[in-house]
Amino acid sequence: MDQLRSTCTTSYALLFATDCLIKTCTTCCSAQDTIGLFGDLCRLGIVPAAWTCNILLKFAAEGGDSEVVVSAYDQIKEFGLTLDAHALVLITRSLFREKKADKAFQMWVEMIEMGVKPDVIAYSSFITGLCDCGKVDLAYAILQEINREGIQVEDMAYNTVMDGLCKEMRLQEAEMLLENKTRQGLTPDIYGYSYLIRSYGKAGNLLKVLDHYQAMVSHGFETNCHIASYLLQCFMKLGMTSQVTEHFQKLRDSGLHLDGVLYNIAMDAYCKDGNMDEAVKLLREMKAEGLTPDRVHYTCVIKGYCLKGDVPNARQAFEVMLKANVKPDVVTYNILASGFCKNGLVTEVFDLLDHMADRGVAKQGKFVDRFACSKLMNDLCRDGNAQGASTVCSMMLENNVIPDVISYTKLISAYCQTGDMHNALLWFHDMVQRGLSVDVIVYTVLMNGYCKVGQMEEACKLFDQMTSLGIKPDVIAYTMLLDGHLKEYLQRCWQGVSKERRIYVLRTKQNRLLSSMKKMEIKPDVPFYTVLIDGYCKAGDFEKARGEFDEVLQKGLTPDQHVYAALICGYCSQGEIEKAQDLFEEMVDRGIKPHVLAFSVLNQKTLRERQYK
Repeated sequence: MDQLRSTCTTSYALLFATDCLIKTCTTCCSAQDTIGLFGDLCRLGIVPAAWTCNILLKFAAEGGDSEVVVSAYDQIKEFGLTLDAHALVLITRSLFREKKADKAFQMWVEMIEMGVKPDVIAYSSFITGLCDCGKVDLAYAILQEINREGIQVEDMAYNTVMDGLCKEMRLQEAEMLLENKTRQGLTPDIYGYSYLIRSYGKAGNLLKVLDHYQAMVSHGFETNCHIASYLLQCFMKLGMTSQVTEHFQKLRDSGLHLDGVLYNIAMDAYCKDGNMDEAVKLLREMKAEGLTPDRVHYTCVIKGYCLKGDVPNARQAFEVMLKANVKPDVVTYNILASGFCKNGLVTEVFDLLDHMADRGVAKQGKFVDRFACSKLMNDLCRDGNAQGASTVCSMMLENNVIPDVISYTKLISAYCQTGDMHNALLWFHDMVQRGLSVDVIVYTVLMNGYCKVGQMEEACKLFDQMTSLGIKPDVIAYTMLLDGHLKEYLQRCWQGVSKERRIYVLRTKQNRLLSSMKKMEIKPDVPFYTVLIDGYCKAGDFEKARGEFDEVLQKGLTPDQHVYAALICGYCSQGEIEKAQDLFEEMVDRGIKPHVLAFSVLNQKTLRERQYK
């Protein structure tokens, strides 16, 4: 090459030889060696053509390492060689491929300042690359700027930016971009309409979905299964199941190719309407059309049967699924387990969990994911089956799946509801030992359980423990303790304790709680005042009870029927019928529906008073 440079009479021959040498190196040398040889040629005084530079950049880019491409670019820049728009595409595209959007933008600006003029392909590639790296704002700004300059880009660039804007739910900007594209003389394509229909469907904006759907049709584009699914999904989101099935039938009659997604949406609509016969018909129709139902389709049918409480058919659909060699996932098992649980079939639930393990659904030592087990625990607790929930919890822990705080709290609450404080406390201690963050809610649940079984001393110990740990009690915790003390007072009434002593003890505990609330800056609410007023009434301190009632009004709180009932019943117990009647009329005048107990007590006392007179 040095000899040729010295003797060659035409520049074309030298450029041709340089081009051939670099091409040859790309077949038998590494990128770095080729870049080194390219630099050696330039040092000889040879000035390679732009297309030769592009051969080098393309070869460097094929290795997939953007640093090598930048190294080739630096070599070219060092010798002040001229680059073209194709080089701009090669360099920035390699950086975008590695998600180095900032570096790509830097190179773009630098090369343009060096005199490289982007063409339609370069602009389109650059805008698309920015969107792929999540730089939608920058891509949108560049597209708007080149639109103002009258520079056109490929449809792909418009569609990529529109897709990015729609995914970020910036739908008005996406619509404006579609209008700008039309003003640039470019014909709208089906992709832009597809993005808008999809995103407006997710937002539940049916009017916009239909507007763009009609605009798409008016431009001569036929709908496809993807766009049709966006439309049906919008109907489903809005609960318009009848429109889903009606439109599905029209699509089927039109001869449109229906895919598995469309079938699933229609099946889901029939299931939500409770029309399981039609849902199963669609499952059979899929098979007849050569489509293979997958896990989603079978799970949809199983869920539909469970919603109707038809567990036998849900179980049968599950068996058909297994025979078809379709593997259920955690969602499928969870739906079926929930269906069993709601129908009291706890044994079947545990059999199902064993089945999951046998089928290999649970991996890495886990029977089932935390969500599925937690939901099962919650269902069992809701149905009052604390023992069943406890078994599920134990099974989770054996398989290194730790329930969350909510699941533990519901399990403890279920035992408290049955008065089994021993097991409630055991699970509370287990929760603490596993390092879960114990909050005021679980303490309140446990304290309430002790109050119900008359163990106020244990409830108070828990309250002190909670505050010593820095957990601030809420008004519910104070209300529960106040109510517990009141019930304790009433219980002692039957144990021969003098009334004066009982009243003294009750007032002392009430005042202590009120003082603690004030210190904690916790404001009493209407339920708290209800218990407080009821306590004063039962202790015979009606002046204090009325004072607390007036305080409710002064604080701007709205007394409910329970507050009125507490005071009315108190007045009636002391024979102060007129005060009770006045309070009753005041309650009615305020538009508050009378409590049945207050109405009954007042009515009985009034009748007795009339009989006495």
